[in-house]
Amino acid sequence: MRTVARVFSRIGCLVLLLLASCPAFADDLGSLDGTWEGTLQVMQVSGTVAKPSPWDVRIVIHDLNVDVFAKLIPGGPFTAVKPGDFRTIRLGPNAIFASLTTGQDDQGRWVETWNFSVTLRSRESLIVNFHRVVNNVNLPRDNKDAAFTESDTGVLTRVR
Repeated sequence: MRTVARVFSRIGCLVLLLLASCPAFADDLGSLDGTWEGTLQVMQVSGTVAKPSPWDVRIVIHDLNVDVFAKLIPGGPFTAVKPGDFRTIRLGPNAIFASLTTGQDDQGRWVETWNFSVTLRSRESLIVNFHRVVNNVNLPRDNKDAAFTESDTGVLTRVR
């Protein structure tokens, strides 16, 4: 009986030691859950000639659900982008929202990845890095739009 008590006592001490050595999340950052809006600036584009303009984005986060909206026309309304396609990974003040989709258009089949990596800067601001990778698999490989990437960044503000 004493041996069992000593084992549990040592395990308890080990657990407390491990917990004490783990970095704590800053509680004053609040939650990622909410509605965030702002403008993403295009940082880098490769594989295509056209450089997109900055774009307004709204990200609505609730637990593991995320909805992304963009203004497709400057000054226009927010429109849902890839509704229901995003998957979420969260840890403390950070999260990754990713969508991997495929489709068909007049140039053939395409495969596209969207990835938002985010972290809370404060209760009211969210740092966002966006990465997009597209492969138009039926286009000749020397076509500028056969495969391309885009990287954008910005700080969104909590609106709800």
